[in-house]
Amino acid sequence: MEGTNYGLMASAVTIVVVPVIILYVFLQKYIIKGMTAGAIKG
Repeated sequence: MEGTNYGLMASAVTIVVVPVIILYVFLQKYIIKGMTAGAIKG
């Protein structure tokens, strides 16, 4: 098979990225809270 199937690549990237973005949106406050808690000494 010659050439690159960009449609297939785009759909694969979408299938991988969309759930990660959805998880980030729902867990954003916990992620930021954990990052700030780890950055503060004491």
